[in-house]
Amino acid sequence: MSKGKVYWTGIGLLLSLAACSVPFNYEINILDYAELSGTFTVGQGGISPNPKTVGPVEIQYTPDPRVNLTGVSLDYKVCFTSETPGASFQGNVVYTAYLGGDAGTLFQEANKLAEGTKDVSGLSTGAVCVEGQAQATAAQVQALQSGTFYVGARISGNATSAQEATVRYRTERFLLRLSGTVRP
Repeated sequence: MSKGKVYWTGIGLLLSLAACSVPFNYEINILDYAELSGTFTVGQGGISPNPKTVGPVEIQYTPDPRVNLTGVSLDYKVCFTSETPGASFQGNVVYTAYLGGDAGTLFQEANKLAEGTKDVSGLSTGAVCVEGQAQATAAQVQALQSGTFYVGARISGNATSAQEATVRYRTERFLLRLSGTVRP
């Protein structure tokens, strides 16, 4: 075999291997599947209940065997507003997002996906929002790859109010960004 044939055969092999997998990016807006909003109370004794649990929410889809997920990131934003006029607040609220493959164990430390803390003193004049991004663990990526996974959140912290106040939480963004490769 001539040197030129080996070269072009090698190039052809590389091109065919490269054609075997194409980068894959996809977004799942969890808010299309679940309403992640509600209320809790804040008083002199703090947040009630503490933690306030949201979910678990089951997400199911039919996985495509051609897709190999290699990464998942979360982009989230949750806003808190007081529904009690004249209430004043102090302390912090903590928002923790979870993702896992089993509803019964969702709220374990291993399934924690993201956590954000915010001072609540601004609740007396408007909304206070917790937002951020986070990368999923390999086990969380595997849960997503399986076709059935669960998401949820816990709201906790040391926030207090001189009077009993109702606080509404509203999830404005809970977006999972999936990346990987897909075979044609």
